[in-house]
Amino acid sequence: MELPKRKSIRLKEYDYSSNGAYFVTICTHQKQCILWGDVGNGLDHSANLPLTPIGEIAQKDMEDISKHFPYVQVEKYVIMPNHIHAIIMINKNEDMAEWSRPFPTLSAIIGLYKSGVSRKVGSSIWQKSFHEHIIRNQTSYDEIWQYIDTNPMKWELDQYYKAAL
Repeated sequence: MELPKRKSIRLKEYDYSSNGAYFVTICTHQKQCILWGDVGNGLDHSANLPLTPIGEIAQKDMEDISKHFPYVQVEKYVIMPNHIHAIIMINKNEDMAEWSRPFPTLSAIIGLYKSGVSRKVGSSIWQKSFHEHIIRNQTSYDEIWQYIDTNPMKWELDQYYKAAL
């Protein structure tokens, strides 16, 4: 029996290695709550997020993305119990043209991040693919920044909270 092919959720004809800001959501496999130590109600997630050892690896590797890709900055991120939200900025310039052609795409960057975390954990912890949104203007950027900033305090309202129960 032949399995159905996955449909691409990326925009056709869009160059995902081009400069710009991207809102990315990466979910754990089957939306398992393995990134926070306690996902119960009533916690104050605005202060210190109770990351698990896996969550700490995910955090360190997120902060290290720019070490692997000097023209990529993680401008803002939050680690939730079963997913990560991030604003990723690609900002390559002409000086980089000689040492990195073709430039890695957003999918390649996220793929390397996910595989690096999984390798350190010792097993694959992510669902296939990831969700992205191309941030096209400052208003959208500001709204996404605010969403990421307040997401831990709204965990019980998050679309992925029900998957955690």
